[in-house]
Amino acid sequence: MITRDEFTLIDKEIKDILQKTLDELKATSLHNYIIYLADGEYKPEYENSNVISNPFVIDNRIDHYKDLTRFDFLVNFLKNYYNFPSVQAQTDDNNYRISMELMIYCHVWESKPFLKKLFRLAHISNGEEYNWNIVVPDMSKHDFIRNDIRATLQAKGNNLAEIIKKGFHTSLRNAFAHSEYSIDTINGNRRIWLDTYTGKTWDIQEISFDDWSKRFVYTALLSYHLLNITHLNRLNLISDLKTDIFIIKHPNKDGSISDREIQYRDQDDSFNFVI
Repeated sequence: MITRDEFTLIDKEIKDILQKTLDELKATSLHNYIIYLADGEYKPEYENSNVISNPFVIDNRIDHYKDLTRFDFLVNFLKNYYNFPSVQAQTDDNNYRISMELMIYCHVWESKPFLKKLFRLAHISNGEEYNWNIVVPDMSKHDFIRNDIRATLQAKGNNLAEIIKKGFHTSLRNAFAHSEYSIDTINGNRRIWLDTYTGKTWDIQEISFDDWSKRFVYTALLSYHLLNITHLNRLNLISDLKTDIFIIKHPNKDGSISDREIQYRDQDDSFNFVI
């Protein structure tokens, strides 16, 4: 269970820190901010292409389309279960809803497009150059999330690290991903048992419905707002910076870096290289 007030506070907490992170990035490293909004990506299949001369592309929409079904489902779920009509002050502890949340939770922390976007934001906001070629591991994503994303944010003192900590837990992801859990409502209990429990200090054996609701909301809203706020910053780019032409540092096949002009077209929400 989570109350309307708790949900509202978490929602604001996540939106504020994401926008603050993007604002600071824009002020300190504009070219990285632009590449991030332009979805720069390395496409290995273009290495030997006779049509596309450079495998480092902008406006990569493939990841967006790959993740679109998951994202649309998340948005609809939040609208249906977390819209808090005036007569409802808190969510209900419904086994069906909780089961849906377990699935969504796994989908978020398994989503490679989401994790790539979070990884890039963590590292460029840490003063690093934009990483065009990120490989999210198929296995051991917990190490990628904790060591490559959360620790990087933590080192910079970015509160996004705490947002991830409040949402992600390896024990929950492992138990839900492998169907090693059970929902316990016997004799008034309100908890989820994790059958993957090993007794290690970091591991958890059970989680109450109330604690679960908070972890789910932190996870779901981080996933939603990361994509939504980034897109809103993109849509407002021209009005914000008073130009539609931007200079980025663009990698070449030979490993060198060139300053390249790119243009944002708000009419069709697209980026293109200026020839």
